[in-house]
Amino acid sequence: MRRPRLHDLLDAAVAAPATLVAAAAGWGKTVLLGSWIEAGAGDRAVAWVTLDADQDAPQPFWRAVAAALVEATGGDTADTLRPVVAGGVETEYLPAAVAEALRDVPAPVALILDNYHEIGSAEVHAGLLRLVERPVPNLSIVVATRRDPPWPLQRLRVADLLRDVRATDLAFRSDEATELFARLDVDLTAVQVERLLDRTEGWAAGLRLAALHLHDRSDVDAAVDAFSGDDHSVAGYLLTEVLDQQAPELMTFLTAVSVVDLVCADLARVLTGRSDAGRVLADLAASHLFVREADRPGRWFRLHRLVLDILRARTIPARERRDLHRRATEWFRGHDMPLEAIRSAVTGGLWRLAADLTGVHAMALVMGGDGALLEHVLERVPSAVAGAYPELAAGLAGARIAQGSGLDVARLLEAAGTAPDGLPDDRRRRAEVIRQMSAGGLGRLLGDWAAVQAAYRRVPHESGVLATLGMAGTEIVPVVAHSNLGTAALWTGDLDAAERHLSAAAGAAVPGVVLAQLNAASYRALLRAERGELDAAEAEAHKTLAAAAAAGLERAVQVAAAHLALVRVALDRGDRAGADEQLARLPESENMSAEPHVRLATALLAAERRATSGDHESALAVLRTGLDAEADRAPPILLERAELLEASLVGRTSDPERTLALLDRAGPPRTPEGLVTAALLRLRLGDVRTARRYRAWLGDPLTVRLRVQVLLLDALLAAAADDEDRARDRCEDALDIALPCGLRGPFLAEGADLRPVLQACLERGTAAPGFVLDLLGRLAARPEDTGGVRPLADPPTERERTVLRYLSSSLSNAEIAAELYVSVSTVKSHQRALYRKLGATGRRDAVRRARLLGLL
Repeated sequence: MRRPRLHDLLDAAVAAPATLVAAAAGWGKTVLLGSWIEAGAGDRAVAWVTLDADQDAPQPFWRAVAAALVEATGGDTADTLRPVVAGGVETEYLPAAVAEALRDVPAPVALILDNYHEIGSAEVHAGLLRLVERPVPNLSIVVATRRDPPWPLQRLRVADLLRDVRATDLAFRSDEATELFARLDVDLTAVQVERLLDRTEGWAAGLRLAALHLHDRSDVDAAVDAFSGDDHSVAGYLLTEVLDQQAPELMTFLTAVSVVDLVCADLARVLTGRSDAGRVLADLAASHLFVREADRPGRWFRLHRLVLDILRARTIPARERRDLHRRATEWFRGHDMPLEAIRSAVTGGLWRLAADLTGVHAMALVMGGDGALLEHVLERVPSAVAGAYPELAAGLAGARIAQGSGLDVARLLEAAGTAPDGLPDDRRRRAEVIRQMSAGGLGRLLGDWAAVQAAYRRVPHESGVLATLGMAGTEIVPVVAHSNLGTAALWTGDLDAAERHLSAAAGAAVPGVVLAQLNAASYRALLRAERGELDAAEAEAHKTLAAAAAAGLERAVQVAAAHLALVRVALDRGDRAGADEQLARLPESENMSAEPHVRLATALLAAERRATSGDHESALAVLRTGLDAEADRAPPILLERAELLEASLVGRTSDPERTLALLDRAGPPRTPEGLVTAALLRLRLGDVRTARRYRAWLGDPLTVRLRVQVLLLDALLAAAADDEDRARDRCEDALDIALPCGLRGPFLAEGADLRPVLQACLERGTAAPGFVLDLLGRLAARPEDTGGVRPLADPPTERERTVLRYLSSSLSNAEIAAELYVSVSTVKSHQRALYRKLGATGRRDAVRRARLLGLL
C-alpha cells in the first residue's frame, strides 16, 4: 500500500548522510522502503542489503555492502569495489575502501541496510559510524532496525548528519487505515476504524491481524470490541516475533511493570525490586521492544497496548498481582498522583484503599477538570462494591454531575447515603460532603432549585470545619457552595441573596481558575444585566470570558451566563449586531449541558432579538420551541417571563383576544418584573384598571431596570388619564436613571405608546435631548411602528433624519450644530433639503409631515 506522506518523509530525510528507520517488529519498515524504491527513491540508485547473523562481523558485512553497491553503480565505482567483495582488503581499511570507491560516483546512491538490529559487532558499528560522520558525496545510508545502533544519536542529529523515521511516523492514520481495511475487504465504519487505531496505536501488523480477525464476522462491532492483545492471532505474532525471544528475567520485569499504564525508573524499581530498573527501561525503549518514552514531563515510559494485553492476561498468583497494585498505589499516592493511585487501587481490587483515596481526592479532581477521567476509573467498580463503600458511589456521582450527566446518579447518591456500620467517622464525613455537593449538582441539572439550596446549605463552609475532613482541595468547597447557592437565588428571584453568594464565590482567594468561580462571575454579570447595571455587567462578563479563554475553558457551560449577560446588555442598548454575535456563541457552551435554565433563557433572548426586527412570528416560534422543551424543568421566574413575552408577541400581531387569554392563563404575576410587564401589557390592551392594580402592588423597586420600567408605567398611566405634565415628569425621571448607562430597552419595548410622551419631553425641553432623539430615531426605524405609510420618493438621508429629529425639539439651530459637532450652515443645508423632500413650508410643518409619514 502506497503511503505518499511517508515517501515524502524519506525523500526529505535522505538529504542527510544517514537515515534511521527504527521501530519494533511489524511496523512496516521493510515494506515502506520497498514501496519508496518502487516510487523512484527520490531519483537515486539503490543498493539493498538484508542483514542476518552471518553478516555480524566486519568482513562479511562490508563484502555484502560492496556487492550491493557494485550492482547499483557499475562502471569505475564497481571496479573499485570488487576487491572488497573478493575479501582482498584488510579489515581495518574496509570502511575507507568503500568510501573511496564511492567518492566519484556520478549519481546519488541510497544504501539500504535492512534488519540492522542483527548486527552486534562493535567494529561494524564503528566502521559504519565513520561513514556517517565523514559523509561521502552522493551517498545516503538508510538503516532499518528494531533497536537503535550504539551511536551518539543526539550529537549526529544536532549536526544534521542523521534523521529519523520512528514508529510514530509509521503508525497508520485514519485515512490510511480505512484504505487498508477496504483493500482487505473488511467493511468498517469510521468509528470502528478509530477504535482499532486506538487499540493498535496504528501498528501495521496489528491492523493486518485485526483484518484477519474481522473477516467474515457477522457482528463486526462486537468483534472490534473483542479485539485485543490476547486474540490468538495477535498473541501468536507477538509471542513468536518478540516475547518468546526474551530472557525469563526480562519477562518477569515486563509482567511486573505491566500493572500500570505509565512507569518511570523509580516506580519500576518499586514494582520489580531491581535497582537497575531505569537502565532496563531505557534499553527497552532504545531497542523498540514495544516500550516507548511517554510524552509527559520527566522520563516516563509505556508499553504498547497489545503487549500490555498479553502481559496482563498471563496467569500470576492473585496475591502477587494485588501486591504489585498495592505497591503502585502507594507509590502514586506518595508522589501526589491521586488519579493514578485510584486507578491502580481499583484495577487491583483494593476497594478499601480505593475508597479512602476517592474520599480524599475526588472533589479536587472533579473541580480541577478531571471528572471524565475519574468517571472512567470508578465506573469499573462493581455495583455491589460501590454500595459498600460510600466514597466510591459519591465520587462516581460527582464525576458524572460535573460533566452534565445525570446517568444513574440518583441511585448512586442513595447508595452513598447508607454508610455501613463501623465506617470511620472521617471517611463518613468526607463521603457525606461529596454526596451533598453531588446532590446539589443533580438538583441544578434537573432545575430543582429548592434541592440545590437544601443540599449546599448542608455542606460545611467554615474553614476550621473543612480542615478536619482531611480532603484535598477543601478551599474550593465554599466556592462551589456559594456559587450554586447564588445561582439558585438568582433563578428564584432573591437578587440580594444572589449578589451575596455570587460575590463570596467570585471573590474567594483560590489558586488557578476554578470552574465554580467562573460560574459565579458569569451569573453575577447576568444578575447585573438583569438589574439594568449595563456597564458593570459588560465589564464583568468580558473579564470572565477572558479568564476562561486563558484557561482553555471558553466552551465550558459555566461561562454561558456571561454570554447571556452580553446579549441582555446588547439588546438593552439597541445593539442588534452585538446581540447576534453573543447568541451565536451560546450554543457552543450551553449545548454541552442539559441545564434547562440556560436553554430557556437563550430562547427568551433569541425571541426578544427577533422581535426587535419586527419578526414576531419567528420570535414566537423560537420562544415556543424553548417552552415546549424546557417548561417542565425551568425556574418559575423564567416561565413567567416566557409566558408574558409570548403574550406581548401575540399582542404585536394584533390579536388582543388571544393576548388576554394568554394573560388570564398565566394568572397573577408573581415577581416585580412580572407585575410591571403584565401592567404594561394590560395598559396596551386598554385594561387601565388592572394595570393600576398591578402598579399598586409594585411598591418602590430597587433595581435600575425596574425603577425605569415602573416610571415608564407611571408615565403611560398618566398619559391614559390625559395628565400630560405628570406623564412627561415621570418619563424625565426614567431618562435621568437610564441615560448614564444607556439603558434603552425599557423605552424601546413600549414602541408607539411611549413615542408621544418622548416627543412631548423633547418639545418642552428635556435634560437629555440627545438620548431622547436617539430613542425616537430607533422607534421610528422599527418595522412595527411605520404604520404602513408609503415611503417618500426621495427619502431623507441618515444625516438628514438625524437633523429632523433635532428639529422636533426645542433646540435652536446653533444648539443642534453644537450637539452634532457641525457648523450652523451645515444644519441649515440639511434643513432646506428636508423642507424640499417633505414639501414643508417651515420647521413646524416639516415636523408635522414627518410624524404623519412615520419618520419621527
